[in-house]
Amino acid sequence: MNTLIRTMTLIIFLVAACQPIESTNVSASTPEIIETAITQTRTVIPTQTEVPIVIESQGSTKYLELPEWVRRSWPGGILVLPYGDAINDRPSRSILVNPDNGETFIVDLQKEFYHYYWRDNEHVVFFHEGDCGGSPEIISELSVFSGILQEYETKNHPEYVLGCYSNSDDEIVRLNYKFSELAVEFVDPSNGAISLLTDPNDGITDISIELSPGKNFVAIVQFDGDFKFPESRVPIYGNQISVYDLRTQRLILQYAEEQGILSETSFIDYSNLAYIRGNTPCLIMILSLLKKCIHNIPNQFPDSTIILSKNSHEDTTLRFLYFSQQQGGYCFYNINTGGLGCPTDRFSTFNNQIVINYSLSSFGHYLLVEYDSDGCPVPWCDYREKPRLGLIDLYDGELFELGLSDNFYLSDFFRPLHPDPWQPWR
Repeated sequence: MNTLIRTMTLIIFLVAACQPIESTNVSASTPEIIETAITQTRTVIPTQTEVPIVIESQGSTKYLELPEWVRRSWPGGILVLPYGDAINDRPSRSILVNPDNGETFIVDLQKEFYHYYWRDNEHVVFFHEGDCGGSPEIISELSVFSGILQEYETKNHPEYVLGCYSNSDDEIVRLNYKFSELAVEFVDPSNGAISLLTDPNDGITDISIELSPGKNFVAIVQFDGDFKFPESRVPIYGNQISVYDLRTQRLILQYAEEQGILSETSFIDYSNLAYIRGNTPCLIMILSLLKKCIHNIPNQFPDSTIILSKNSHEDTTLRFLYFSQQQGGYCFYNINTGGLGCPTDRFSTFNNQIVINYSLSSFGHYLLVEYDSDGCPVPWCDYREKPRLGLIDLYDGELFELGLSDNFYLSDFFRPLHPDPWQPWR
C-alpha cells in the first residue's frame, strides 16, 4: 500500500461524556492532489497458460500440475475468477491470476458451477448442480498449494456449504423483513439468542446495516417517516443514520440529514464510519462522538456521483468511486492530510472509461477494476456496453489488462465484486 498513507496514523479521540456534537465541516478548499505509489503506467497483456496437465486421476480426486506462483504468491495472494466463453449460462473453468505480473492459469473443473468461495487461504470450494435458492448437489475443492482437485457429495460435507451471497458467520446483526417497518435483529454469538435491536413500530424503517470490522458497532441507515422500497433497482436513500454499540446493544449516535443518506456505508477502521450525505462523504468518529463532512471530494469532482468503496481497515484512507457521463475512477482520500489520489486516472487505458466495479486485495496491494465506456455502477445504471477487467499493482504502478469481463461471469448486483475473488490473508 502507498507508503505515505501507511505511515499516517489516525488520532483516536477519548470517549466524550457529553452528547454527540457535529464538528465543523472540513475545509472546502481544493485538496492536495498527491502522487500515488504508481511510478509507471506500463500496460502488460498477460500470457495465458494452457489448461494444467492432470498428473494423476483417482476416482473423484485429480492431481494437477500448477505453476509455482500459484502456491507462493504473497503478500497479495492469487486471484481466482470464474472463466468461460460467455456463451453458456454457467462456467466450467476457473482462471487463476498472478497479480505480480498478470500471468494467468486456467483450471478445468469439467463440471459447471454456479458459486464459489475461498474456504481459507489454501482451498477454493465450487458449487455444482444446484442454484442459490438451495444447496448444491455436488461440491469440488481445489487446493492451490498441492494441486489436488477433490469432488464431494454435499451430504457428506455440510460444513462446506455457505450461502451464495452471504457468510452466515458474520450475521450477528441482520434485517428482519417480516415487519412492515424493517427492523434490525441481534444474534448473540455466545448462545445464538435473537433479540430486536431496533423497534419495528417506531415509524422508522431500517434500510441497510454495516458491521464494523471488530463487530463492536453496527451502522444503520434509516428513514424516519413513510417509506416504501422501490420495485426496480435504483439508489436507496434514508434520512438518518444510527450507530449501536453491540456490546451493550444500545444506541450511541444518531444523525438526521436534510439531504438523503445513501444506503451504502463503509467503516474506515474499527471505529470510524463513512457515509454519503447527498454527494458529500461524511465521517462519524464513534469514540469521540463527533461527525465531520468532507467537502473537498465533491469540490474536486463537481459533476460526478460519489460512491463509497469498502476499505481495507489498515490505514486512514477513505476510498471511493466517482463517475459522470464522461469519466469515472477509483480514488482514495487521506482523512489526516487531505491528500487525494486516483490510481485509475494515471493510466491512459481508463480515459473516457467509467469504473463500474472493483475488488481490493488483502492490505490493498492490488486493485481489480471493471470498467466500461458506456455505463456506470449498479444501481445507477442497469446496462453495460463492453465492460473489461484491469488489474492494477498499486505498489509498482503496473496495469494488466485481462480482457472482456463477460468472460469472467461477474455479477453486476454486488459492489465490491462478490464473492471475494482474492486469496484471504489468514
